Amino acid sequence: MQLIKDNLHWLLRIYLAFIFIPIGYGKLGVMVNEMKIVGYLVGPFEFIGPLLIILGVFTKGIVSRIGGAMIAIIMIGAIYLHIFSWGDSLLDVTWQIFLLTSSLLFVVKGNKIFE
Repeated sequence: MQLIKDNLHWLLRIYLAFIFIPIGYGKLGVMVNEMKIVGYLVGPFEFIGPLLIILGVFTKGIVSRIGGAMIAIIMIGAIYLHIFSWGDSLLDVTWQIFLLTSSLLFVVKGNKIFE
């Protein structure tokens, strides 16, 4: 049981990487939603953020927190666009809210997410 508890964090880390790395890679060097300079940051944040979450396991520093913050920033922007620009409801952004809360877990807890 302790083995599972000690390694459960990998499921969330790999899941976030599986979602964001391919999406972010496709947006590298591309402006997203005509947001000017900010639009060029979406791809790198989506690509580098989950890499930092995975690499953070092997460091004692704040690498996982930085990666989580990068994803959280993207998800806050996505939720904002969905609700205020595109007229979606909260029920339409449940997926984005889940990804935001998952990334905030790394921001707040760092590598100690299941302690």
